[in-house]
Amino acid sequence: MALFAMTITLATSCGGEQSVNAVKTPELRAVPAIAEPARSRETSGSSTRADIAAIPDFKVGSFERPNPARVPEYEILERTPADRDGAHAVRLLVDTPARTEAEYEFIARDLKALHAGYDAVSVEFTDTREVLDYRGVALIFNTPAGALYIGYVYGPPNAKGYYVKAADE
Repeated sequence: MALFAMTITLATSCGGEQSVNAVKTPELRAVPAIAEPARSRETSGSSTRADIAAIPDFKVGSFERPNPARVPEYEILERTPADRDGAHAVRLLVDTPARTEAEYEFIARDLKALHAGYDAVSVEFTDTREVLDYRGVALIFNTPAGALYIGYVYGPPNAKGYYVKAADE
């Protein structure tokens, strides 16, 4: 009974005279238009390949050929075009008796200079004296688009413009 009396007392003391404020409907705006990314490269010829969007067009690293006396002997056995997503790229299979990363770096620098018109060049080193024995790899990126093509999503990983790795023996 006491609980009932307390409830009635509270109800009357709050009073029914206070007004309740209505919730205001928020102002609605139109949905903004979706911005199209800027394109820094144009498609060539009648190609319908997709462009790489909004990537600055500058060269990465040096394109000066190293001293020929320091470059180990090599031969390009296979050249495969590998253009994709607007990047101009090529894959090379290179035959060389070289074995060390330092020797592969000289070859990579020479190939970088010879293939300066490409965004990216991937190189696999082999030695045909040992029946196409895999010896290492070089990833050459001449532009930021080439670095993206190779898989460096945050841009070129270094200022040299190439990455070389010799195979473990």
